[in-house]
Amino acid sequence: MFNSLIQVLVFFFILISTTYAQPRLELQLAPALSFAQIVYVSDFDFYQQGANQFLFQLTVDNSAGSQTSGILRFEIRRNDDLIAETETRLFTLSAGESFAVSNIELNAGYTTQSGDLIRFDKSKTTNPDPAFEDEVLSSGKLPKGNYQFLVKYLYGTDETTAPPQSIYINNPTFIRPVTPGTPRSSNYLEILYTQFPTFQFETDFDPTFAVEAPFHVQIFKKLEQHGSFDEVLTSTPHYDEWMYETLFPYQVAGVQPLDPGVYVWRVQLRVVTSSGTETLESPLYTFRIEDPSKLGQFDDQGVKDEIMQLLIDLLGERGREIARALSDYNLTAIRLNGETITKTQLYNVLDSYEGQLREISDIVLKGTQQ
Repeated sequence: MFNSLIQVLVFFFILISTTYAQPRLELQLAPALSFAQIVYVSDFDFYQQGANQFLFQLTVDNSAGSQTSGILRFEIRRNDDLIAETETRLFTLSAGESFAVSNIELNAGYTTQSGDLIRFDKSKTTNPDPAFEDEVLSSGKLPKGNYQFLVKYLYGTDETTAPPQSIYINNPTFIRPVTPGTPRSSNYLEILYTQFPTFQFETDFDPTFAVEAPFHVQIFKKLEQHGSFDEVLTSTPHYDEWMYETLFPYQVAGVQPLDPGVYVWRVQLRVVTSSGTETLESPLYTFRIEDPSKLGQFDDQGVKDEIMQLLIDLLGERGREIARALSDYNLTAIRLNGETITKTQLYNVLDSYEGQLREISDIVLKGTQQ
């Protein structure tokens, strides 16, 4: 009985020792990958690239194991689809040996304790579907999505795997202003009658994955001495802030009102990539601030007639009564829900109501009599 108990204990001891004796792997992604919103496909071809960009570090721990011979296999998957695979040449892992090695060292060659050289031997990339392939070929970047990084040590009929690492690739492609203003190349310059407009821009970037505020908003005033837009952009910005939001009212604490004049604004998007930090630039948008009290001195009759016709279209006979009552008044401003807006913004709001039933609860028309 006693001998049988000893044999059972010895068996479990051998079983536990064998399990514990497996080499252990730990993969740590570099910030260039773990925080990247754009990842270039070439960075996954570890064997072919110049490999001067630090992307990961792998720790191999065989401190409790016996000598083995095997290979390291690196896999990158997108939704379980294999998109890249790299293997090292066969090498010997000595008993009790432990080391940490980076992708740069694996590309150049790393010598183990036994004198063997660990080095990437072959690599390949695959495209799981036509849409994926089209985007990769056109941009050289991985499409948006979740990606998993796997490392395995294959020796004999056994293998051990590092805990997988995952990243989300945002891969933004554009950023552009929405309002106020028009593109610099436009022949139309939007006129605003408020010193505190609301600014809005759009992008396919998801700021929830940003480590720090990604949007850099700059507003410049075009002065008489500025001969070009390039000169405007080298001047001191009237407003210069980093933010997470894509819509913000200019009327925030501490800002100076936008005095009458021409303004230029843009948005820059700071993006972390697998090859470093890059900046996406928006188009330049321009607009003019006018003093509402002087609006009657300009040729605004066409704008007034257009707004009156809009009231007639919206209110019918009641709109005609209002238009007749205001025939001797000049248009000074358009306000919606307490905020001064432009004619273009008014039409944009009305377009957004298309196909909906809306009730106009109140209209207040004010003007400066001629």
